[in-house]
Amino acid sequence: MSPETPPENGSGPDGDRPTLAERAVRRRVAALEEAAQSDVRALMEAGLALMVEGDGRRGPRVADIVAAAGLSNDAFYRYFTGKDALVAAIVDQGARTVVGYVRRRMAAAGDPTEQIRAGVAAIMKQAADTALATKTRAVLRNASSLPPGTRHVSVALVDSLAELFTPPAAALGAADPARTARAVAATAVAAMQYHLFKEQAPGEEDLAHLTAFLLAGLPGAQPSDLR
Repeated sequence: MSPETPPENGSGPDGDRPTLAERAVRRRVAALEEAAQSDVRALMEAGLALMVEGDGRRGPRVADIVAAAGLSNDAFYRYFTGKDALVAAIVDQGARTVVGYVRRRMAAAGDPTEQIRAGVAAIMKQAADTALATKTRAVLRNASSLPPGTRHVSVALVDSLAELFTPPAAALGAADPARTARAVAATAVAAMQYHLFKEQAPGEEDLAHLTAFLLAGLPGAQPSDLR
């Protein structure tokens, strides 16, 4: 057998175990993937830091991003077609982070009413926490400059959050749980954005009023839940 034709899986002395040639390829691919992930992470972190530095009022330049990341223009364009592609990736990651945080807070809550309370509070924390608010505001401002045809971050965020609110809405007797959940998510996101762009953190009374307003639309919510 020549070195140019390594045996197929199962044809060598080790049966179904990968051949030495296959292991060599896998090691190389794994190393390349790890390096690529490191580069992309550095570019996204640099891009986000520059967004925050400019408070989202001016988009970061590619030259500034690669300089902050310690990479080259060639490295940037190896992964992204342009600045908009990087901004879209940062926006997408930010939305996924918010949804993940809301999911964890809701999962830790008890009954359906408490799940909705926890979810709304987690959304509003993006505006209540100073550090989170600064990042979220900068990302949303940059998202508004993305080219037409790009799915708006608010739409994607509301759709993802609505999926989380649907089970508790159904448990509380909503006639149309999916639409009710979408209304809850859209209202909470709109309230969060209002406070973000007014640059005024919501207080406990703001959160309590918003939560009571949303629960009032659910038949299964008890009067004591609306305070």
